[in-house]
Amino acid sequence: MRETVREVRRDGRDGLPDHVTTPLLTLLTTRSMDEDYAHVAARRGTSAPVRPPERRSGWATFVVVGLFGLLVGVAAVQTSRDADVDELGRAALLSRIESQRAEVAALQTRLADLSRDNQEASARNAELVREQEELRAAVQRLEVPTGFTAVRGEGIRITLDNRPDADLNSEIRDEDLATLVDGLWEAGAEAIAVNGERLNVLTGIRNTNRAIHVNSNPVQAPYVVTAIGDRGTLQARLQETSQGQEFLALAQGLGFLYEVDNVDDVRLPAATLRTLRDVDEAGTAPGGEEIAP
Repeated sequence: MRETVREVRRDGRDGLPDHVTTPLLTLLTTRSMDEDYAHVAARRGTSAPVRPPERRSGWATFVVVGLFGLLVGVAAVQTSRDADVDELGRAALLSRIESQRAEVAALQTRLADLSRDNQEASARNAELVREQEELRAAVQRLEVPTGFTAVRGEGIRITLDNRPDADLNSEIRDEDLATLVDGLWEAGAEAIAVNGERLNVLTGIRNTNRAIHVNSNPVQAPYVVTAIGDRGTLQARLQETSQGQEFLALAQGLGFLYEVDNVDDVRLPAATLRTLRDVDEAGTAPGGEEIAP
């Protein structure tokens, strides 16, 4: 019974179509190849017969080879020319670089020299500025006693006048004023003026007939002598000096009208600058000849 069923199944399977009994992968591969063959066969049946390629002649090949050789030669010549040009350009560039390098070195040397000169000039300028400040300070110190600058400070005022019945011999003269001025300098006066005429190292007090001239300008009685100094001690110190004692003796003997006042604020103008004349360099005579030591 089992054998009969097995035979029936075998017969029934054997009676099925191939596309049913064939494995799927095998079926797909077979059908795909069959369709490709059929498609190629159809194209061959409809297209024109393919002619075999004709053989090119030998002269065409020779021409191509010749042209290629010509191009290679031209390229070689051009390459050689470019190499020469490049070599010349490189040499010119190197020469220019060396020239510029030498110029830069020269400029650096010049810059170093200028920097050194600038440092020396700066040091010299600082020294000159210091000397200028010292000279300015010295000038300021000398301007007061020499009278070439206006000054202001405390001091005394001395007023002198002739007595009403004074004759020519008993009037105040230039030497009387000079004695008083010398006594004031000796007492410590810092600046002196007579009737507004500032006294300095070039000041002259001279008589011209009966008139007295100070700095070549005439002054008249009453004579006002103003001196800047310590008002607390200047008057007392004047009486202690030899010139001051001499003047006081003259004033009492000749009967001068004499009055002294302490002043809190005294203002004296600058002296008139006089031009030096007939001054020769030390060691030379007026005629310009050297004086033997």
